[in-house]
Amino acid sequence: MQQINITLNLYSAVICLILFLYLCFGRNSKDKPRLFLALMCLFNCTMLVGDTILVAFEGLAWAFVPLWVGGLLFYISSGPLLLAFAGYVIACVSGEVKIGKGVFYLAAFLCTLQVLCSALSAWNGMYFTIGEGNIYIRGNIFLLSQIIPFSIYLINAFLIIRYSRYLRRRNLLFLSSHIIIPLAAEIIQICNYGISLLNTGVTLALLFVFINIQITRELRIEQQEKELAEARIDIMLSQIQPHFLYNTLTAIRRLCGLDPEKAKEAILDFSLFLRGNMNALTSKAPITFSQEKKHTEKYLNLEQQRMQGRLRVVYIIMVSDFFVPPLTLQPIVENAVRHGVLRREEGGTVTISTQETPQAYIITVSDDGVGFSPGREEQGDRIHVGIANVRKRLEDICGGGLEIKSTPNVGTMATITIPKEGGAQHEISSN
Repeated sequence: MQQINITLNLYSAVICLILFLYLCFGRNSKDKPRLFLALMCLFNCTMLVGDTILVAFEGLAWAFVPLWVGGLLFYISSGPLLLAFAGYVIACVSGEVKIGKGVFYLAAFLCTLQVLCSALSAWNGMYFTIGEGNIYIRGNIFLLSQIIPFSIYLINAFLIIRYSRYLRRRNLLFLSSHIIIPLAAEIIQICNYGISLLNTGVTLALLFVFINIQITRELRIEQQEKELAEARIDIMLSQIQPHFLYNTLTAIRRLCGLDPEKAKEAILDFSLFLRGNMNALTSKAPITFSQEKKHTEKYLNLEQQRMQGRLRVVYIIMVSDFFVPPLTLQPIVENAVRHGVLRREEGGTVTISTQETPQAYIITVSDDGVGFSPGREEQGDRIHVGIANVRKRLEDICGGGLEIKSTPNVGTMATITIPKEGGAQHEISSN
């Protein structure tokens, strides 16, 4: 039986240690539920180590100090283990409902009491003592060492029952396992004297809770991917409005009678423009600025065919050997054309320029259109969906930014900043 207990304890301790390291150094390590679960693994590991020492070294003539340390580790860790679980339950529920601090403070008080009594036991033997022949002996008030943790255990059960309606069924099931499995292990342990199963049961419950965290994380990733796909569709729809399609096709139809060669060029530009937008939906990778500029040129060519001299475009490209998220430049240029230049009867000029600084690449899109009042850009209407998407993708993909300054009846300037050390940045050779 001694070998079985040692083997179970060591395997359980290794599992808890692996979980602890993963939770501490993995992604989202500062997440509160993960932090409390990591503490649970740590304290359960110390209890297992303490229990293993008591089982392995009991009766050895030289082992008084190890037995003393083992008993201290076992008892002093029981309170913090259960307190960490209380913190985990509260952290899981706090996003749905506000929980008073009184329950946690009560559990913290009992935990502190257990730690103090355990520390005192190393000197006065109230919980345990090491008798003659280095035999572990329960102390005079050993029952208190069981009552205090059991009281925290009841608080944890109360928290789960009290706030069960705020938990998803899967979360409730996994949290309940941390109550049911240790209880079942304790009953088996009581009915079979000599076998140590309590902390192994806790380890199994910790594994279930960890599995629940991983399942939740995978579901969150799936949801984020779904939202990303929807955002890409929004990007495309924000750039290809029905009126743009109608106006472009109308302009091509007119060119077919007046200038068939220009009509062919317009059809080619239109097809390449549509292909570029579709490619942006299926690719997460950044593209070269030159590619983005060509895509933007296709859009501008179509608009120039339609506006018949009212739209003028100026390029001041000082650098182009850097990467940008797809559909970064074109939405900004379209905004300048549709909501700046087109609103002037005489039209206007859109200027696209790039420059390089020691820290970043700068793209500037300016127009001499009607401009807009401060705050209008943040209204969230469909006009500015493209700008919002550009700003978000710049931040997420390369740590870049978008700043827009506008003066009514003067014009608008949009400045895109691409850090040289951003996630999307890759150096390439100039063609």
